[in-house]
Amino acid sequence: MSEANAIPSSVPHQNSSGTKVLISLAAAVIVLFGLSRISSIVGPVFLALVLTISVYPLKQRLINRGVPAALATISTILAVYAMVGALIASLWVSAVQLTQLLPQFAPRISELRGQLRIFLHDNLGIGDDQIRSIVDSVDLRVLLDTAYNLLGSAMNVGSGTIFLLLLVMFMSVDAVYYPTILAVVKEKRAPVVEALSNFAKLSRSFMVMTTIFGAIVAMLNLILLLALGVPGAGLWALLAFVCGYIPFIGFWISLVPAAIMALLAGGLPAFIAVVAFYGVINSLIQSIIQPKFVSGTVNLNMTLTFLSVIFWSALLGPLGALMAVPLSLFARAILVDSHPQSAWLRPFIGDVNESKQMLQEQRAAAKTEKLKRKTAT
Repeated sequence: MSEANAIPSSVPHQNSSGTKVLISLAAAVIVLFGLSRISSIVGPVFLALVLTISVYPLKQRLINRGVPAALATISTILAVYAMVGALIASLWVSAVQLTQLLPQFAPRISELRGQLRIFLHDNLGIGDDQIRSIVDSVDLRVLLDTAYNLLGSAMNVGSGTIFLLLLVMFMSVDAVYYPTILAVVKEKRAPVVEALSNFAKLSRSFMVMTTIFGAIVAMLNLILLLALGVPGAGLWALLAFVCGYIPFIGFWISLVPAAIMALLAGGLPAFIAVVAFYGVINSLIQSIIQPKFVSGTVNLNMTLTFLSVIFWSALLGPLGALMAVPLSLFARAILVDSHPQSAWLRPFIGDVNESKQMLQEQRAAAKTEKLKRKTAT
């Protein structure tokens, strides 16, 4: 009789746990859907927050050296304005340059279409209908449409510049009160303050490391493109620097215009040289070396970094891709790091330090057990 009573008593508990999971998932879907609907607001707000965090140490250094707080605040605002201006200008100028350069290569594009037709028919034996569909895709109008779409995207980014700049100004002015506010809140909500402080530190580290590696990649690209005589070499190098903030995917975005210009200006050898250089050097730095440094710096593994780009770009658009890593860090700080009872989730969501520590402990335990067995024998 007691066993029969024990079984039903566990059922409500199991149903309650399952219900909580379903409710949590439903709430997450609703929140994410809401964020996607106001992505034009969420994206600039978070970008302004990360930029303000990135230049905050500059403000503190100026104040520590005796610079008035108002002048230090203005200096940090101008620094952010310079970064935002460089970002938008690079996107816009690159798109404009591409639309201006492509019409100059109309004869070259017709020649390449003829060579492609011969290659597909004589070397690969592809039928005329298939060849026609492939060759028609290599059309100046298609390339121009792509360039104009890129230009339109750049203009759309520029249309929200005023909103972004105002946010940066307001956040920089209000940053004077943040240390005091955090100190008061820390007395009652210490885990939350520690999580937000860690998010700020990791986001700043990500921006610094990405800027350093992006500058290295852009300089190497510039040297190659200048040596090959590719038109707009400086612009494509600048575009590569900006796209460096988008892990893994940014490389492909920066490769396309550079490869097109190399093919049109220098032919197939120049095209192969650019693709090979981007594929080897850029992939080595941006896909292998940089992610290892960035993953260690921001405490995210490579898998979560890549998935962050896909997820946030689908949710918030281009700014989501640009701010994918800081967005993931912020979500982890709010949902996990600020709740001590959720600390066990960290290794599952890319906490590299936690995983390394667990691995070291397991290896140490295995070595100890092995030594005990040898001693016993």
